[in-house]
Amino acid sequence: MEKSIRKWVIYGFLISLALSILFVDYKITFDFDGFYSTEYVPVYDYIVSILRYSVVGAFAGMLVGWGFGRITNENKQ
Repeated sequence: MEKSIRKWVIYGFLISLALSILFVDYKITFDFDGFYSTEYVPVYDYIVSILRYSVVGAFAGMLVGWGFGRITNENKQ
């Protein structure tokens, strides 16, 4: 069961890392008087937000791994 949880934590971290790289905004666009202004998020803040979502995904993966491990242990007995 421990192996299953560890595996799903890694999967959850990597999948949420990939998704957060795709969907976390790295720029902010302001509209004023018919013109647009683009401001980029500092790199440190961008990386921290990506890692925050990845850690949340790792915890979700831990719960999934625990659930699958529990189901497979019940089926073996």
